[in-house]
Amino acid sequence: MPVNQPFFSIIIPTYNRATFIGATLQSVLDQTFPDFEVLVVDDGSKDNTAEVVRGFTDARISYLPKQNAERGAARNYGLDRARGEYAIFLDSDDLFHPAHLATLHQGIEALNRPNFIATKYDFDRDGQRRPSDVAALPAGPLGLDDFIRGNVLACNVCVRRQNPALHRFEQDRRFAAVEDWMFMLQNTQQDVVHLLDAVTLTMNDHDTRSMRADNQGLIQRLELAAGWMQRHLTLTAAQLGRLLGRVYYLCAIHAYADGHRAQALHFARRAAPGLGRAQAAILYVRCLLGPGIIGLLKGGRG
Repeated sequence: MPVNQPFFSIIIPTYNRATFIGATLQSVLDQTFPDFEVLVVDDGSKDNTAEVVRGFTDARISYLPKQNAERGAARNYGLDRARGEYAIFLDSDDLFHPAHLATLHQGIEALNRPNFIATKYDFDRDGQRRPSDVAALPAGPLGLDDFIRGNVLACNVCVRRQNPALHRFEQDRRFAAVEDWMFMLQNTQQDVVHLLDAVTLTMNDHDTRSMRADNQGLIQRLELAAGWMQRHLTLTAAQLGRLLGRVYYLCAIHAYADGHRAQALHFARRAAPGLGRAQAAILYVRCLLGPGIIGLLKGGRG
């Protein structure tokens, strides 16, 4: 490894996250494994993000402002300027636990430098911690068939930069908030992500997260992504059916969250062929009743 080349490059795209990014950066600086650089890619913030980031004097942090082009372009921008052997993508409202980098480094050495590796994460909602879906998965490789069922990792993945087969993020802003799933699907066509059995990251589950803030916009992006997936992935008929089932399941859930019952039922019907019978039935009933009645039923059980 060249002199002064860090082992990890931590790429943090950010947009108007001044109230969060200070804690995110501090969680990186608190790592027990110190051999890293941090690239904060400011994707055109209009708040005081620059002031917050420049308040950190650690020489390992670089502030890279650019014109707004959404997260896919911001992540690629950071990747182009990274020097580390491995790049890690971190959202600017999430937190590393102190042993995150040490755990990844140990796993990388044990697995003889894989192209993709990740740890598990949990959620924090208003100070209450809860496990993520990835918590129940065993350690080991996650491949295409795993990501067809959904992106359980979000963008919490560590990648070997010199992998010649690495697919970069889709930069078309129409796919914003879905580009991380597309990234995982493309890169597991011929490879796997090695999952370590350690929770070393916390995602901040606040109301302004991209997956919560605009349900109708996300539905539009998921529908566009369905077409992109069919053009860019080589899938069997069964795999395509499961993938589209998941896409339209997510569309149904976001329509349901907005209280659009007819729209939710439309997507539930489209999702059904790619879902198991029980899951399809549960989704349909949930969309049929709507969040108001479901809330009353849950309250009655309490």
